[in-house]
Formats: sequence, C-alpha cells, structure tokens
Amino acid sequence: MRYAEDTNYWSTTVHPATSEGEISALLEGFGASAIMKMSAVTPDGRYLWMIRFQIDGRSYQFRFTPLACRQPEKSYSFSGKRRMASEQARYQMGRIALGMVKAVMTAAEADPAALFGFLELPGKTNSGGIPATAADLDVSGLMELVPGFLLLKEGE
Repeated sequence: MRYAEDTNYWSTTVHPATSEGEISALLEGFGASAIMKMSAVTPDGRYLWMIRFQIDGRSYQFRFTPLACRQPEKSYSFSGKRRMASEQARYQMGRIALGMVKAVMTAAEADPAALFGFLELPGKTNSGGIPATAADLDVSGLMELVPGFLLLKEGE
C-alpha cells in the first residue's frame, strides 16, 4: 500500500477550498451546470468530498477521499505552517482531484463515454443515501436499469 506521504502532491500548500473552486471553474468551462460540492465524514471516520454536476441533462458525480497516512497524527511543516498528516492528506486530495477531473473531462470531450462510470443512476442510492453511479453497480445491477434491453446473439 502506498501512503499519502509517498505519493504526488504531498507537499502542496494549496488549500482544499482553492482546489474546489478550480474544479468548479473547470467544470463550467466544459459546459457543466448545477455544480454542487459536499463534504462529510463517514461512519468509520474517513473524510469524503463529492462534486455533483449536470451535462446535457444528465447528472454525474466525482467522489474523493484522502489517501491513508502512515502516521495520521504526525505534525509536518509546509511552507512554515504546521499541519497533521491527516489534514495535509486533504490538501493533497484537492490537487489529485483537480488533476483527475481535468483528465476525465478532457477525455469526455473526445468520447462522452469517458463519463459513464460517474453517471448517477435514477432511483438508485448507496447505503449512505448518496445517489449511486454506474461504477457502483455490477453488471446485473446495470441490467436491471435498462427496461426492455435485448441481448442479441452473435451473428444477429
């Protein structure tokens, strides 16, 4: 397992709120609307950050959690400011999120199917009540959502 301390953007000084703003602006630039940002702490104590948006009448979401830290309570200095590793992992998550959103949205311009895994499924939620995405379901779960879907035999 790679820990947050060993991965890209560990030493960033960019506050997570700045990354959120940059992501919102990026999504707007790609034609997204109804952009919403939410954060929460899961029952097991993990931080969750979710960005929901719409493109062409369809709802999508990106979810992020900080990478696990080797020593979450250890204090580090970043440009003269002290932060615990667990807090720094949130800073890092913001930069990772920005890079991922930019890559996915750039790919979606060339092939809209790049967004499929992030598509919110109508009427489906996960155990926390968050709208489920295509990536959350297995194939049988996806098949339930396609009424009248016909499987064609090879050669038909």
